[in-house]
Amino acid sequence: MPGWIAPTVALSLVVVALAVAMLTAMALIAVKEAKEHGESLAREIATLRADLAPTLAAVKRLGEKGFDVAEMAQAEAKEIIDTTRRIRYDVERGVQRAKGRLADFEATIAVVQEEIDATVVEVAGALETARSGVGMIGQLRRLVRPRRRGAA
Repeated sequence: MPGWIAPTVALSLVVVALAVAMLTAMALIAVKEAKEHGESLAREIATLRADLAPTLAAVKRLGEKGFDVAEMAQAEAKEIIDTTRRIRYDVERGVQRAKGRLADFEATIAVVQEEIDATVVEVAGALETARSGVGMIGQLRRLVRPRRRGAA
């Protein structure tokens, strides 16, 4: 084998070894940088978590309060609906009773009107009779009592 092959192979191995060493060093540097970035990211996430924890707790409490308020509003709406139903029932019943009483009142008015008409007829007849009776009494009085001569 020629003499140049061994040194060339040796140099090639040195170059390959240097390339692998450089690659390893670069990989280690990349891993170290990734680790630093990962730790930095972990710290930021921890800080964010610490900052967000009270906010998330407040949002959770707000959600619970909102649920409670929604339940209260639903219960109140149900009570309002029940009340309006009872009021509507009472009003409808009152209207029916008022209609019945109005019909009774109209019948009473009709009877009273008939009685008034009959009474007016009776009073008119009685007045007519009284008028004719007063005329007769006047004539009897003139006959029984003599007329005064000086009176006009």
